[in-house]
Amino acid sequence: MNGIAIAVAGMAGLDAAAAEPPSGAPSAGDPSAGGRSPGDAGARGDAALATRPPSYPPRRDGLRGSHVGSFEAAHRLRDGTPFDLGAQVTEHYDLVVVGAGISGLSAAYFYRQRRPHARILILDTNDDFGGHAKRNEFLVDGKLLIGYGGTQSIDSPRRKWDKVAKSLLQDLGIDVARFDTAFDQQFYTRWGLSHGTFFKKETFGTDRLVRRPFGGWNDWDEEPRSRAELRAYVDAFPLSPAARAQLIDMIWSDRDVLPGKTRAERRAVLEHLSYRDFLKSYWNADEDVLKFLQTRTHELWAVGIDAVPASETLGMPGLKAQSAALGAQAEEPYIYHFPDGNASIARMLVRRLIPGIAGGGGMEDIVLARFDYAQLDRPEHDIRLRLGSTAVDVRNVANGVELAYVKAGVVTRVAARDCVLACYQAMIPYIAPEADAEQRAALHDNVRAPLVYVNVAVRNWHPWHELGVAYIDNPGGTYAACLDFPVSLDGYRFSADPSQPVCIHLVHTPTAPNQGLDMREQYRAGRTRLYGMTFADFENEIRDELGRMLGGAGFDFERDVAAITVNRWPHGYAYTPTPLYDDPGEQATRAGHARRKIGRIAIANSDSGWDAYTHVAIDQAHRAVRELTA
Repeated sequence: MNGIAIAVAGMAGLDAAAAEPPSGAPSAGDPSAGGRSPGDAGARGDAALATRPPSYPPRRDGLRGSHVGSFEAAHRLRDGTPFDLGAQVTEHYDLVVVGAGISGLSAAYFYRQRRPHARILILDTNDDFGGHAKRNEFLVDGKLLIGYGGTQSIDSPRRKWDKVAKSLLQDLGIDVARFDTAFDQQFYTRWGLSHGTFFKKETFGTDRLVRRPFGGWNDWDEEPRSRAELRAYVDAFPLSPAARAQLIDMIWSDRDVLPGKTRAERRAVLEHLSYRDFLKSYWNADEDVLKFLQTRTHELWAVGIDAVPASETLGMPGLKAQSAALGAQAEEPYIYHFPDGNASIARMLVRRLIPGIAGGGGMEDIVLARFDYAQLDRPEHDIRLRLGSTAVDVRNVANGVELAYVKAGVVTRVAARDCVLACYQAMIPYIAPEADAEQRAALHDNVRAPLVYVNVAVRNWHPWHELGVAYIDNPGGTYAACLDFPVSLDGYRFSADPSQPVCIHLVHTPTAPNQGLDMREQYRAGRTRLYGMTFADFENEIRDELGRMLGGAGFDFERDVAAITVNRWPHGYAYTPTPLYDDPGEQATRAGHARRKIGRIAIANSDSGWDAYTHVAIDQAHRAVRELTA
């Protein structure tokens, strides 16, 4: 667990996996697999499923996400070094999909619905399918832990998901109402867990963890029962007296700093000022207050309050009157979450597309379903999924499309009737030479947000219980930290008491705040920084911050941490336009240009919907397939 040693070991493990099966992969009869033949609804004892596969990507720890080996070919193209495309076409398909994330897998699913006998090849540059819907597994003291390394949850399915996306969930057998009981909604109350804020010495002059005695475990909208209760809480902050008094006023009072303005006028003000600038202009905000609030928007926008419009921060301090005047909508409960996040959706899609890869057929048995990765790319299957394969050229020909990809340094060319590019939009100008200048420029507009999701497998969560927190914000540091969501499905059970192992989930968003940079510029700066970081860099900061957050409650990193998986996503959330930086009409036009079909080549992914949500990725896949098959 020390620095570069684990990074080297992790890389060596990629080569050694064929010789040594992963120790944590649950097998038939393993208590961590619920005592069942893995992936089967009944104990069939299927030998193929019971046998541990020689290489099982979810069990790989160390540096994951956009891992070493997944991005080098793309960067070579970006840097102007082409590949030799002289190879002959060796395979023919009805459809080739570039990208095995949820959008690419959905495109294959929708295409197959329209053309039931179609032969489909899905390519992905990573060593696992699912894209950002990444599954991480650990075996700690005999207990299987499943964590999410990317796409987190089904967000607001009743209000935000349209008919297409909801129908796909229903087709796959996902009933969101099941999460009403699968997610233990009384867990935090039962164990007395709330929200905490860690004030880091380098920013606030001292290390101090302050527990919030009111509100939910992860609600940003503070809900004190009285001003006295709020004062007792805020007075524990290591901020100046003036800053504490102002923060109390921002949270408690309903003072309207935009008196007499209509809804439209209020909206215009909030849309064209960052939250930071709004607080400075209309509240004369103290610098300590701004430091405390700086990272409030990180998890949703991957950037700080200096680059997010105030219209997107309703409910945060200083905006109570504006929220009431604009009639902000109530959010759905944030409970629609598989143990591995939306990786379960990706797994259910693959199970439908490729027969024999896993047993079962519902939303519960998918959690412990054992996937036989050897079945992904077999010539006898009509649908094949080829990992470690980076598309480097795609163009129209007389009878459809020809595509070249690189796998293990070798260029291979295939042909198809149709193609869906469900990869990052920023990559398309480099691999689709027929895109015109207008479309190429529009594609480059979508600058994805960098972010890091870390899963730390620990042997118990006694320190969290003692401190009374389930979530720790860290406005002056690197990582926000929380206990994994309390979700149990089928034979998988969440760690129900503090003595049991659990995943701690950490989030890091590399930003360049308060330098006058807009959202896209900060994303580019953060991406550059992420690509330059080693696993040792991540581990050292995790070791330091967890020790300082939890050390007072007996946490010992060497004793308590069993494993770390760092899911690094230099190209994370798809860019979402905001009035702060984008003209809505012009942006809508450019978005239409960006996703325009190029002959028999259609474009999908959440990028083409300009929003970083799973239902958007599904909707765009449906649109792309409809364009090809109309």
